[in-house]
Amino acid sequence: MTAPSVGDVVVLTELDSEPRLLVTAVDELADEVTGVLLADLAAETIQRLEATAGDRQRRRKLTTAIRQAEDLMTFRVPVDELRQHDQPTTQGRDSLMGGDR
Repeated sequence: MTAPSVGDVVVLTELDSEPRLLVTAVDELADEVTGVLLADLAAETIQRLEATAGDRQRRRKLTTAIRQAEDLMTFRVPVDELRQHDQPTTQGRDSLMGGDR
């Protein structure tokens, strides 16, 4: 898998539940990403993410704001323990939260 970008939603493959992670930073040298679990985000934040559907630049800006403003637990994950979410990065809530399965 190629390294995801900030704002991408990826799936953690090493866990049985395959939780979705919003990528907030990418460390290409270490081949790792840092992110927050979508399940930990407030409903309003998810709605704001939905509003970025189709606009990658806006999604990246919002993700940066989430990283700076929210007091959320972050995870550093090797890229080889991730897979891209089935839907494009800028999809709405159902696909972000797993409603597409």
